[in-house]
Amino acid sequence: MAEARTFQLSMSPHFGSPQSTRRVMYDVVIALLPALAGAVWLFGFGGALLPVLLSVAAAVAAEFVCLRLMGRSTSAALDGSAIVTGILLAYNVPPGVPWWLPVLGSVFAIVVGKQAFGGLGSNLVNPALLGRAFLMASFPVLMTAGWSAPFEWRNPSAGFGTSGMPAAQVSTLPEADAVTGATPLRAWKDSFAMDDHEGAAVRENLSTPGTYMNLLTGRRGGCIGETSIVLLLLGALYLFVRKVLEWRIPLAYLGAVALFGWILGGPGFLEGDALFSVLTGGAVLGGFFMATDMVTSPVTRRGRIIFGIGAGLITIIIRRWGGYPEGCSYSILLMNLATPLIDRFTRPRMLGEVRKHA
Repeated sequence: MAEARTFQLSMSPHFGSPQSTRRVMYDVVIALLPALAGAVWLFGFGGALLPVLLSVAAAVAAEFVCLRLMGRSTSAALDGSAIVTGILLAYNVPPGVPWWLPVLGSVFAIVVGKQAFGGLGSNLVNPALLGRAFLMASFPVLMTAGWSAPFEWRNPSAGFGTSGMPAAQVSTLPEADAVTGATPLRAWKDSFAMDDHEGAAVRENLSTPGTYMNLLTGRRGGCIGETSIVLLLLGALYLFVRKVLEWRIPLAYLGAVALFGWILGGPGFLEGDALFSVLTGGAVLGGFFMATDMVTSPVTRRGRIIFGIGAGLITIIIRRWGGYPEGCSYSILLMNLATPLIDRFTRPRMLGEVRKHA
């Protein structure tokens, strides 16, 4: 009698990979830690670390509850994806916000942005960015006003409140940003509402080596995770080494921000500051850690380049003419929605496929 043989049937593709969802997500968590350390140094434990911890705890708890209610394995709550969502959500809020704000944003991101679409791999847009958009629409004052200046938490004797210090006071501190108590990007946008002479003076003061160095090191106002460009680049380098990050979207996005920031970001055509456009706001954080989300970005090589260029262009348009000084989050969300269409029109031709002629 012939020996019985067992065949295992599975869906294609039939090749393995050393990467897993858990490994990739925890690599991203590790890559985000340097920026967290820099944020704690700039804004203190209460201003930076506490919002991040609360946001992560809320994201994991929301994921656990959703999985339990849907009768699915709750072990997925610890695969790292909820932790990444919680960190990125907290990185996109100002330091020192009320404790419930990142909690509410994380719960919305997980429940509405992720689990409502079927969980990891089925969401249409980046959950963390959707959570930030929800907070911006619901609590615009808390999300855009009362910025804490760097090192404010180290100067309690100066009488600085938790809502941040005025620009005039900030400019008197040698260790703080000498330009604005809010964000350099806000100052740049506000300069267009001033008279020509005053606005030009503000923009000239922002386009200096000292300002560039502050932007690189994080000695300026901003959201929790976007301030220190050097530490964000260190995390991105780790992801490149681990072969988690692919270069096309970051290069296309930051290149487009620089190009269109120079073309459209100034008072006239070709009068913008390309370097300032890249270093300020959330461009570096978005380009390396949010636009590159594997679920919501194109899978084709040409599609990733188109995705990055489109997001960069929309970022500059919102910065220059939109109601908010920063357009990174909304630009990525809009391109997330365009991802299926981009993949469709950039799909490579299959081997042996006959090209149709009109």
